[in-house]
Amino acid sequence: MTNQSHSERAHAKLSASGSAKWLNCPGSVEAESHYEDTSGIDAQIGTMAHEIADLSLQHERDAEYYMDKTLADLGIKLSLVEPSHIITKEMTDYVQEYLDYVRSFETPDTELWTEMRVDYSHIVPEGFGTLDSSVLNYKERHLHIFDLKYGYNKVEAFENTQGQMYALGLLNEIGFLSAFDKITIHICQPRVDNFSSWTITLEELKLFEKYVEERAKLALGKNPPRVPGAKQCQWCKARFDCKARKGFTEERLNAEFDSMDEEVLDSKNLTLDEKAKILEYKDDIEKFLKDIELDAYNRLLRGEKFPGKKLIAGKGRRQWTDKAQEVLEEKLGEKVFKERELKGIGDIEKLVGKKELPKLDITETPKGKPKMVDMSHKSPALEIETIDDELNNI
Repeated sequence: MTNQSHSERAHAKLSASGSAKWLNCPGSVEAESHYEDTSGIDAQIGTMAHEIADLSLQHERDAEYYMDKTLADLGIKLSLVEPSHIITKEMTDYVQEYLDYVRSFETPDTELWTEMRVDYSHIVPEGFGTLDSSVLNYKERHLHIFDLKYGYNKVEAFENTQGQMYALGLLNEIGFLSAFDKITIHICQPRVDNFSSWTITLEELKLFEKYVEERAKLALGKNPPRVPGAKQCQWCKARFDCKARKGFTEERLNAEFDSMDEEVLDSKNLTLDEKAKILEYKDDIEKFLKDIELDAYNRLLRGEKFPGKKLIAGKGRRQWTDKAQEVLEEKLGEKVFKERELKGIGDIEKLVGKKELPKLDITETPKGKPKMVDMSHKSPALEIETIDDELNNI
């Protein structure tokens, strides 16, 4: 195996990074083949972070070493970012959190691999991927897979298919499965303070391997089925046009009402169970509607027609003209000026550092309005007698 730069990284048709889509919806591979790559500046900002992390691990440095250097200095080439772009303190601080986490699993008995292209074509035709880093602990027979996520959408390690695909590829590459008894997938997402892990046995990974092989054959076969769902539809390029997703949205609402007995159907009022079922699907339905709305808007921006919709001139926020200060100062004097205000917490955090700000003990998080979530949410439920207190403190 060789190290591979993110900026030069190729992508397999059935990629590890896209596995949540094609494993859950085999038809997504064929569906997405008709769309262009839409990755933008945010994806390339993430690529920068990965490059800094890889360089730091390879050369046994802290991320701070690369602060204030340009992409050209580091030999990083990105299509949407200028070579003169400077690596910021904010980025190196976040990358350092990832480095500290990975290094905490290293011992004199471990081996560290970073930015390795791994091959899992023994189960997926032409399948390969590039894992961010891995710590191989032979003494404890424990394999650690680390995946750096630089986005804001929270990703969980639990049953993470991308991490498992990397583990399968890595074990295939090193050629001796018997060296490890357990595998831990780590998701490192410093910008949202999310460092989660999930451990499985080698036997459990082998079961996943069989599942992957079956789903890959289905995805590459004729007329692969489209199987909509929250996870697989989230980033699918075909989500704006997919009839299967439309049917899925409708069915989730209709199924509950179709199963009601006659007494309930005769009622003109929704029951609590019916309302609960509607709320259960709220996020999926809202996301579907927003995607369709976004598709309509983008089509109109391109000059296309969309039935029943048009673009009109928007109204921006009022702002001062160039001569405003001169006119107002002449008319009102010093009254037009405002005393200095403290910058926002986010801006100050960038100046002093994310880890340093809490040490100053100058921030607080007041209680907000009670928030309704699913029963599966990890936070404890409010006791009924405390709800009035919560509202009074807002």
